[in-house]
Amino acid sequence: MICYRIADMDDIDMLTGLRLSMLNADGDLTAENIEKLGINTKQYMINGYKEKSYMVLVAEINREIIAMSGVTFYTLPPNDWCPNGKTAYIGNIYTLPEYRRNGIASKLLSLTVDEAKKTGCERIQLHGTDMGRPIYEKYGFEDSITSMAYYPFGKTGSKH
Repeated sequence: MICYRIADMDDIDMLTGLRLSMLNADGDLTAENIEKLGINTKQYMINGYKEKSYMVLVAEINREIIAMSGVTFYTLPPNDWCPNGKTAYIGNIYTLPEYRRNGIASKLLSLTVDEAKKTGCERIQLHGTDMGRPIYEKYGFEDSITSMAYYPFGKTGSKH
């Protein structure tokens, strides 16, 4: 039976490993990048949990984490499309390949959105992959033309 819960600090090593599996699914990362991403991811999660600015929801079977969904909470200056400025960014939705197509990611997305609502977030963002896009669109997410990105130091370590 699949159980869902909010991850805690004791799960960070496993979550870091899952995130690295997600990031390196196509095998393009170098060993150096994997090591650097592992260190930085673990520290990000530790800091986020301590500051209550980051949360991960997990799905597990027999106490083994099989899927995750991370959410970062932050505040922007209030504006007409988000009057209180409270925003959530959902990332790292990942299910181990052998458990896909069982509705796990959809359930985690729903639970993650519920947690964002509880904190008062009026805007929830994510960057969808081709695989995840149908799930996000079905839930009600839509493309935004209000966001652009600039990488002043380049997009090192990434083929994107």
